[in-house]
Amino acid sequence: MRSHRHLTVVNLAVLCAAGLAAQAPAPAAQPPAPVETRVRRFVNVGVNDANQRLDWVEPPAQAFALGAPSDNAFTVSYTHGGKRYALNDYFTRTDVLAFLILKDGKPVFERYLAGTGPTDRYLSMSVSKSVVSVLVGVAVDEKKIASIDDHVVKYLPRLKGSGYQDVTIRNLLNMASGIEFSEDYGVAGSGIGQLTTANRTGTPSFLEFIASLKSDKAPGTFNYQSVNTQVLAELLKAATGMPLNVLAETKVWKKIGAESRAYYLTGKNQEGICAYGCFYATLHDYARFGLMAMRGGQLTGERVVSERWLKDSAAPFVKPAINQETGRCQRGYGFQWWIPCGGGDAFQATGINGQAIYINPSKRIVVAQFSARAQATDPDQMQESGEVFEAIAERLK
Repeated sequence: MRSHRHLTVVNLAVLCAAGLAAQAPAPAAQPPAPVETRVRRFVNVGVNDANQRLDWVEPPAQAFALGAPSDNAFTVSYTHGGKRYALNDYFTRTDVLAFLILKDGKPVFERYLAGTGPTDRYLSMSVSKSVVSVLVGVAVDEKKIASIDDHVVKYLPRLKGSGYQDVTIRNLLNMASGIEFSEDYGVAGSGIGQLTTANRTGTPSFLEFIASLKSDKAPGTFNYQSVNTQVLAELLKAATGMPLNVLAETKVWKKIGAESRAYYLTGKNQEGICAYGCFYATLHDYARFGLMAMRGGQLTGERVVSERWLKDSAAPFVKPAINQETGRCQRGYGFQWWIPCGGGDAFQATGINGQAIYINPSKRIVVAQFSARAQATDPDQMQESGEVFEAIAERLK
């Protein structure tokens, strides 16, 4: 499984969520800014920015009640790198901003750091990809998409002759499109850099950019590429006739009993909606989304998506494994969800810089975590997160 390049906080602007142009990496010797400075890049971004467009996702009239934490003194110990740490150590070591543990649907522990709080909306990064996955499942359930083995061009004929000519929806879900696209966050001319620039400027449109891409190899081999999620979003709009925010609102947000408005952040001149990492929501509502997934697709009286879809999503296309050279977990991947090491039925929505919704159905645990890490994909911190989540699940089983 490929690894992503590190990204300093200075270069967080490369990401679609900030809506800025890609930059070159900062010198390695430059120390990261304090987390209290970094936080503004991860919370409530774009609300007062005239160059950004907020596509709102409205909640229902009545929220699904979560309640207050039962034990806010909860802690857990875990081993990382041969040393023992506690939960508060983890928060400090990995720049956590917000952390919530649910057991049997009830909050056990809730914590906010670096001046953030329960009404703040946290940047999803690629956690939003798992929201898109659920929306694809809804479209399949409603027969707006006939089959995930359909070719993309059936719904997006504009992509005929492009690198997506022979790609199926299943290929997109599994990040196995074979498209030529680099996920190098710190390089302005990389695929993700170009996609981010399109998001910021509106030129080209997302669909125009996608149509310009060429094939690198035959579909079927895993290669994590954010553009594949954007293709899914364009396909959903074509199949359902609904823009992404309206689809998310009517098919997910209202049905999980969200308590707060959420939004997708996109450049004001971009005709599409940024789907691959530009979603903002409160910690509680991210946790409700995770709880819906833990319960097989239904949280309130209205089912969101079929239980079969979520089971298929958590069945790894790429199986998790331990890298024999580094000893670190190489996570598996399903339908826009990551599969952690450790066995069992756990699966996880994951975004760079420490964003995660960990879901363990058999142990009835959901952990929602949003962070402001200085590095995009520090392998050591990613390993540590997995150890913490597993320790929590074991402690509360």
